Amino acid sequence: MRTTLRTAARLEGTGLHTGARCSLELRPSRESAGIRFFRTDIKDSVPVSARLENVRSTVRGTNLSGGGCEVFTVEHVLSALAAFEVDDADIFMDGPEPPALDGSAIGFVRALETAGTASYEARAVQPFAVKNPVEYRDGQAYYRAEPAGRLEYSCTFISPHPLVSRQEFSLVFTREAYIKEIAPARTFGFEEEIEALRKAGLAKGGSLENAVIITKTGFLAKDGLRFSDEAVRHKLLDMIGDFMLAGKRLERMKISATCGGHAHNVKFARQLLQSI
Repeated sequence: MRTTLRTAARLEGTGLHTGARCSLELRPSRESAGIRFFRTDIKDSVPVSARLENVRSTVRGTNLSGGGCEVFTVEHVLSALAAFEVDDADIFMDGPEPPALDGSAIGFVRALETAGTASYEARAVQPFAVKNPVEYRDGQAYYRAEPAGRLEYSCTFISPHPLVSRQEFSLVFTREAYIKEIAPARTFGFEEEIEALRKAGLAKGGSLENAVIITKTGFLAKDGLRFSDEAVRHKLLDMIGDFMLAGKRLERMKISATCGGHAHNVKFARQLLQSI
């Protein structure tokens, strides 16, 4: 058996980096093809599969390409799909990136709750559990996966900024825990980074409606912080989404990550697959 969506769900908003109005529609798929992105604004475009081999870059988001099409910042919608254990779904977008919504994954969660999930007869998706510890290290970044009785995550975010310093968060991964503890955590950035991002053509759609800005003296966010450690929770949200690119359901392991990011998430996911 495999899991897809029961019905379609649509979302609209502004792209975080393009700043353009955009829409996304989640649709059921019973082709055992995994998660696929379709660009409706490109004539005769081919789908871009959410797989590690299609990662084009990891600059300020996880960006995929295939068949001449590109899709950007896919990690939030993939993270929500992971919580609902969706194996197969088609994602139709009328531009290169999904709507940023409020900068978290909760909007995608609500859409998935509306769509619902359904099982169908097909070759079952291969679950993935490690038999021995797997480690990855690159500079300050360190990841470890080890056998466990259930899927657990532990994430540590370290920053020289005195208001952030060191944040740690651990989670036994279930849909309910994800929705309550992880999905609402918003993307964040440091005030001094904004000008450089804009000059690089990024974050054109970023605002206090969809991000937390960390200044020298405090946090700028609509309605304040949702968690005192919102930054590390968002790091974990991103990591869960990036691991969806492995194309397998992770289970019975504890994954710990320190000083991670999109590039390291992708590299570690590749190393996990190589350990099979």
